[in-house]
Amino acid sequence: MGLLEINHESADTITDSFDRIARELFTNYKLLVNENEYRLIDIEFYYYDDKVFKDVYAHKHPSQRQSGKWYFHGSGVDITIGNGMNFGGILLRGIAKISTKGDIDNYSIEDQIHGSLNVVTEIGSSFYGVFQNMPNSFGIHDIEIDRMGALMKEPPHIIKTKRIGLNLDKDNNEGKIFYNGKFRYVIFPHLKLKDKTQIARDMQEQYPELTVDQINKALGSKFL
Repeated sequence: MGLLEINHESADTITDSFDRIARELFTNYKLLVNENEYRLIDIEFYYYDDKVFKDVYAHKHPSQRQSGKWYFHGSGVDITIGNGMNFGGILLRGIAKISTKGDIDNYSIEDQIHGSLNVVTEIGSSFYGVFQNMPNSFGIHDIEIDRMGALMKEPPHIIKTKRIGLNLDKDNNEGKIFYNGKFRYVIFPHLKLKDKTQIARDMQEQYPELTVDQINKALGSKFL
């Protein structure tokens, strides 16, 4: 199965695919924009299958029928995960610049960028000037074939939580399954992530072996 392939047999297999893809992207891949290297730290999945997963928040743009393409839009940028029939995208909500200048104890993070539009701004600021006769390099790269891969320490926790900024009234399903669905994935909760109280609750649910003190320490302050 390819990295971005979605098993759309059922709602459960779709969310299982989200889990697998998130883990792979967080652990084994980085974003390269010319000389700057980033790891993904906050992503959201959107997927629309007319039979088993009618996510009302998916844009359903034609670009999202493809897989492995960049889709720029008014809310940021997605990595597309469609399959020719279904629409899908992974919104980049947060990235962290990795560098030998970064703090080793802080996973070699030199800088952190939060907010999907701020991510687009950061990417654009790393492009060469309009009159520089140099091609831009922009893409997701496997760290196993890169010298900077050693800086990509595996995150101790991958937390599934609710997506941000959704309109509750748009989801007319009983139980608001897409509004409440935990299709946002984050790592390194001590960073300046949005909605940390919800993240703390989800850590408590998903990692029952952790004490309240351990969760608060992981988030860098008291949230429980």
